[in-house]
Amino acid sequence: MRMSPFHGILTLMQPRIQLRIDRSINHPWIFRKMIQRPKSRMSPGTVVEVVSRTGSFVGKGFYHPTRTVAIRLLTSNPNEKIDEPFLRSRLLAAKALREEILKLPTRSNAYRLVHGEGDGLSGLVIDKYADLLVIEPSSAGYIPFADNLVFILRELYPGCTVCFRPDPKIEQQEGVSFQSLRKRYPCPERVILKENSLTMEVSLLTGHKTGYFLDQRDNRAFVAELSNGKEVWDLFCYTGGFGISAALGGAISVIGVDLDEKALKVAQRNADLNQVSIDFIHEDSFDFLRRMERMQKQADLVIVDPAKLALVREEIPRALRTYNDINRLAMGRVRSGGILVSCSCSGLVSEGQFLSVLSNAAREARVELQMFRITGASPDHPIRTDFPEGRYLKVVFSRVIRPS
Repeated sequence: MRMSPFHGILTLMQPRIQLRIDRSINHPWIFRKMIQRPKSRMSPGTVVEVVSRTGSFVGKGFYHPTRTVAIRLLTSNPNEKIDEPFLRSRLLAAKALREEILKLPTRSNAYRLVHGEGDGLSGLVIDKYADLLVIEPSSAGYIPFADNLVFILRELYPGCTVCFRPDPKIEQQEGVSFQSLRKRYPCPERVILKENSLTMEVSLLTGHKTGYFLDQRDNRAFVAELSNGKEVWDLFCYTGGFGISAALGGAISVIGVDLDEKALKVAQRNADLNQVSIDFIHEDSFDFLRRMERMQKQADLVIVDPAKLALVREEIPRALRTYNDINRLAMGRVRSGGILVSCSCSGLVSEGQFLSVLSNAAREARVELQMFRITGASPDHPIRTDFPEGRYLKVVFSRVIRPS
């Protein structure tokens, strides 16, 4: 096993932070109100050792002086250092899950390699798109380890390109700049991936997150199974994954609706790549449904997959109202006996809350829902028992029944 030329430069003795309260859970996040104020000033992302109120070892992780989540714990092993061997062991374990257990490369050349807390690397996402590995850090702590990460990834995936694609909002929240990483490890404009029966272009310039929503892989495949002979509407269609899956599954017609013009251009190219015909409409999905209501038009299968609606807890009530309204409108446009696919990627909205919203929307729409499949993210987005927040995606497949 070779070590990178950067190995060893970050293994100095860590500052110590003491908790103010007893800690009864093993959650990887430690909040500001739980810690004593450090005696010396530390920059965002500093590696620290955390001890209990009585001085016993708790763990090691990245510290941030101003964010609500003050510490992202990476290990509870006192003998484990946060260094290159640590990163290597985590990445090897992540790779083994995807390739040896899930055997994803037999079905797709694109998958999530690192899913943050689910893989023991809080604040880090790495997506593999064919021969491109895209790193999205959400903690300043990974900046000093960037070269180590790239070195290990190139070793694990020879011939692959590694790039950094940080979220500008995270930069602002962390109070740091990732510009040097962008320049050293730039992303190409686009990449082509294979997923089940799909061939998809991912835009690294304009796409959300790392460019593509890998978490819906299995749900897209199930939509394809349900679509034969059906008229399908794909609302909030983004780059067309659900709609194209439906078309390849034998849908007689597909409409994709989104307000993002750039995403729709990519969606059209994706439809062309897959040699399917889809009518993409640049329109707000609410307005589209209301227009279809006025025109008394319906579809056999409607997919509702909006962007995250609750970023902070204060936004949960508004998010629930929005989920209620869009699903109520969609239920009214599904033919009796047809299928509604309702999605929520808001991690702050629980599955119970989302199911309750759908039940209420059904009452308001004067229909009954026969829920026959409730899923989440594809299995390359693992959930650790100490971080239930990792189960953020809820997808409900329902048959819409109009009482006679």
